Amino acid sequence: MLALPPAPPGVVPYIARYSEEKLLKPRIVQHPLFPGVAYADETPYDRDSFGMLWVRPVLLPKRRRGEPRLREIHAYRQRRAMANMLCQVCTRPPEDPDEPPLFLLKDTSGLVVEGERTASPPVCVPCAGISIHLCHGLRGGHYVAARAMYTPAWGVAGLVYDPDTLTPHPGKDLERVEYGTPRAAWTVAARSVVALYGVTPVDLDEEFARFGMARLEDEFARVAGLVGAGL
Repeated sequence: MLALPPAPPGVVPYIARYSEEKLLKPRIVQHPLFPGVAYADETPYDRDSFGMLWVRPVLLPKRRRGEPRLREIHAYRQRRAMANMLCQVCTRPPEDPDEPPLFLLKDTSGLVVEGERTASPPVCVPCAGISIHLCHGLRGGHYVAARAMYTPAWGVAGLVYDPDTLTPHPGKDLERVEYGTPRAAWTVAARSVVALYGVTPVDLDEEFARFGMARLEDEFARVAGLVGAGL
């Protein structure tokens, strides 16, 4: 692996949750018009354009968010980054609008396959370097990278509720649920999931070398400045 500049200290990815950003817990009820769950005080902002019900995360200014929880994800910011293909660390869109977004995933099978589904928004090349430094799950080369030409919305990851008890399936973490399936109506979403098509594997060492160390150092400083300004 190419030697990278030191990662700037204190970088918190845009999509990370902070300690004071609790989830609100509105009362879950049977939807009055069709089989599925709803909120007792539901508003139009609680559902996405596919009709999926979403959790209600607290949104706070940076100074009031508390301590970062780097292994936890803020539902709204993850959803925004995925919908707009923004870097999950610094929120920058692709530098070249004609270049497919870059995805950096934990290595589970040795490659990113066509049609792979992910809840991890894209990253820009400098933030890929920062992530490799700072993300526990990616250290030691345990990652794969690829660009994807098409990234259609596939579904969500969320809590699936039992139609009889209106309680989440016991002992389950977030489950991936495809839009338009029967389970979708009984799900409260917490992550947006896209499918990756037109996949091209990426050698990050080559990407970093193309940037050059001086430019990477400048980009690392830029990211640190954005974090300091309160993304």
